[in-house]
Amino acid sequence: MCYNRDMGLGGYPMQQPQERLMLGRWPGPWSLWRRRALAGMAMAVGFFTVMMLGTPAALAQAGGLSIELNKAEDVDGGCVASFVFQNNLGATLDRFNLDLFLFDPQGVIVRRVTIDMAPLLDGKTRVAQFHLHSGGCAEVSRILVNDIPQCRAETGEPANCLTGLAVSSRSAIALTK
Repeated sequence: MCYNRDMGLGGYPMQQPQERLMLGRWPGPWSLWRRRALAGMAMAVGFFTVMMLGTPAALAQAGGLSIELNKAEDVDGGCVASFVFQNNLGATLDRFNLDLFLFDPQGVIVRRVTIDMAPLLDGKTRVAQFHLHSGGCAEVSRILVNDIPQCRAETGEPANCLTGLAVSSRSAIALTK
């Protein structure tokens, strides 16, 4: 039997390591350095993107709409939620309705609620309390902003409120969109 470096025993070609086939050469110290440098650059770009764009609440302040579930508490056997609305769209909203779904800890829909918050003045922060559920707040784990069926500026033209909406929660109940 003959043995050479490209052919194995019996004349069958030897399998080459995958990196050699992809890179065309054996990996050296520079390939590891390049991977680490690229990973570091990607992390730096992500960090500076977050620093420049900010959090959802900061984005809403820069020009958008934000809703925060500030507090949820049991009152007379029911769940009362306090919401903070910030309108920085550049126009007062004379029609603004929210379509909300409440979920229990197992992920099952408990209730559907429609909230009318009009008017929302431009540049104004507004706090509102709503009776969400006849049971306790412990029965609600998440509130979904399913839709904004009515969102119209005072000029009469419809506004796209759901796309730029930022939601957050300071409560044990999550607020999502």
